[in-house]
Amino acid sequence: MRIGPLVRRLFGRHERFISEVYRGIFVDLGDLVASIREHARSPATILEIGCGDGMVTERIVHTFPDAAVTGIDICTQPGRLYLGDRSRVRFLRLAAQDLVTEHTRYQLVIIADVLHHVPHAEWADFLSTARRLIADGGTLVIKDWARQRTLAYVLGYLSDRFVTGDRIRYPHEHELRTLAREAFGVDSIQTEFRVKPWNCNLGLVIAPPPSPRQPAKNFQPQTS
Repeated sequence: MRIGPLVRRLFGRHERFISEVYRGIFVDLGDLVASIREHARSPATILEIGCGDGMVTERIVHTFPDAAVTGIDICTQPGRLYLGDRSRVRFLRLAAQDLVTEHTRYQLVIIADVLHHVPHAEWADFLSTARRLIADGGTLVIKDWARQRTLAYVLGYLSDRFVTGDRIRYPHEHELRTLAREAFGVDSIQTEFRVKPWNCNLGLVIAPPPSPRQPAKNFQPQTS
């Protein structure tokens, strides 16, 4: 059973505020993006895979004022709660593998709280696709709710399971690190960080080694 759509109907124009409060119980989005900014360079192009309603994207656009930002998701309306500057951002309803066909590469790729919604058997392929979207010398930041024997973890699991209705599977910390090394290289993990307010919020900063690719093209946002 999914209660997310029911919440949207119940709260109407207050949905954004309620969503902020609800998410803040489990992850401080401001701290997440600040941590990304601390560990990333000054990218000209940023891709957020699994941007959802755009509330993380909004903070990304504000925090990286010189970057062109692309948010993608398979949900019905990616970025529907976004209220920021739209001159440097685009939202696309598609999966990461569909974006690969554009041959566009991004200097910073962000995957925040998305992996656990991907079927477990597809994790390796999902990260392999993400690698193909990173420009040479670029950075990937992957953050997820790491499996722990804590009350916070259990509450986060139950909340996500019944709000989204997905049959989610969170990675163990060592499992997430192993996946990263297998997908991006044994020495690809540059550093780690935690996001408030819970230790379950684990972020990895990854720098894949350069690999042969087709010539890339840069995303230029359309202005009106």
